[in-house]
Amino acid sequence: MRDGLVALHIQRILLIISCCLVLTGCSTLKSAKPWHRIILDEEFSSTDLKPGYTWADYIAQEDRLFSQLKTVITENPREDAYRYQFNSPLNSLNHIQNNQALNARNVNTVKNWNRSFILKPEKVRGGIVMLHGLSDSPYSVRSLALHFQQQGFYVIAARLPGHGTLPSGLLNVQWKDWAAVTELAMRELQVQLAGNDNIYFVGYSTGAALAVDYTLSAQLDKTLPQPKKLVLLSPMFGVSKFAVLSKGVDLIGHIPLLSSERWLSKQHEYNPFKYNSFTVNAGWQARSLTMHLHQKIASAKKKNNLQAFPPILGFQSIMDSSVSTPAVEHFFAQELPSHNNELVIFDINRNHNYLPITRTASIELFATLFNTGPAHYNLTRIGNSNASTHQVSEWRRPAGTTEEKETVLPLEFPRGVFSLSHIAVPFPLNDPTYGLEPDENEFYGIRLGNLNFRGERNTLAIAADTNQRLNANPFYSYMEGKIDEWLDVPSTEK
Repeated sequence: MRDGLVALHIQRILLIISCCLVLTGCSTLKSAKPWHRIILDEEFSSTDLKPGYTWADYIAQEDRLFSQLKTVITENPREDAYRYQFNSPLNSLNHIQNNQALNARNVNTVKNWNRSFILKPEKVRGGIVMLHGLSDSPYSVRSLALHFQQQGFYVIAARLPGHGTLPSGLLNVQWKDWAAVTELAMRELQVQLAGNDNIYFVGYSTGAALAVDYTLSAQLDKTLPQPKKLVLLSPMFGVSKFAVLSKGVDLIGHIPLLSSERWLSKQHEYNPFKYNSFTVNAGWQARSLTMHLHQKIASAKKKNNLQAFPPILGFQSIMDSSVSTPAVEHFFAQELPSHNNELVIFDINRNHNYLPITRTASIELFATLFNTGPAHYNLTRIGNSNASTHQVSEWRRPAGTTEEKETVLPLEFPRGVFSLSHIAVPFPLNDPTYGLEPDENEFYGIRLGNLNFRGERNTLAIAADTNQRLNANPFYSYMEGKIDEWLDVPSTEK
């Protein structure tokens, strides 16, 4: 209640400030870039859902959307467009042409990865719907999707509305639009599997919250496809409580002279698969989705409807500046029923070379959150084997116990890496865009994972500290193997 009153007072103050700004005319759209002000009206919203609207209709609408995007890019040439220059190698509309060599080897791997995609295996064991995160694109689940295809899974990776095009797509989108596409993808997967009920969910960040939201709905509506298990990467179960203030700021931004205030950040757009700019509305939708999810879980618990909830395997970096690690722990410890759930935590690098300059709160966070006694889920920590090495071990604590069992892994923290990050979890070290050791056979205009530029300040459009946040997961191979083992889907081969 107190937080709500504080938010209300701050919103009133912001409204007063906005009136003053309107009178002085201090903000205009004159300096706004096309990708910050142009709205693509072919984008899907839940209001487009009519009886009989299917996944095929969504893909057809997406075709029109990306055709409109191409027109916008063509008609708004700018030297500072970067990703939105017509002939730029950063422009995903050009990526198929730029990777003809890869296309010759495997046509299924060459796509516009900002779009929804489907990967079909030779023999189908089951199916997986994959959902990306906020301001991302389906590229963020690409590596796992290709792996699942090889393992015999029919994969549908859905593009959430507002993503993969212009950052202005996040100005008006609603989380219910994302939920609607999630259901469309699940229904399409059920059709394609034709009676095979081995259906699974993989969600990253916001996509993880949407996967849980859908599964809660499916518990009540048995006409919906029922996922057997969920895999959640950096799940968005909690964001800053002050994100609630973004609604007031967004309302102010609808005042014509204050339209620029609808942005928390306006940046150069050089990242081919993720927006660098971020809207106020995006923060509000993230907050609204998590609040809705908490209410939905509470209602399900009250009615004792969570006992049949499918098992969950989660992966979370202990240090995460995008989502709340305490909220993830609370979800596994307090919200889920007692059955075969597991949470894998990627710990900080506790090598003695880093500890003297590591914040005390960072050192103590794992113990603060997870050493409170036996839990009813399996807890696994990936961390240093000891303080004198960068090699890591799996420290597994079975449900109901407090003792950790160590298994030394053939992995280590790369040189200079002091922790994972929210954005690193779904990407392998050889990811062509975000990897520390990128695959040279693919190129999408830039290698963001191993930037090591030197020169004078204010020369490049990329901020000097961009590469401090880790972009790829040095323990990705462990995660991939863990998921395979945990899904445990029988092979279709006789």
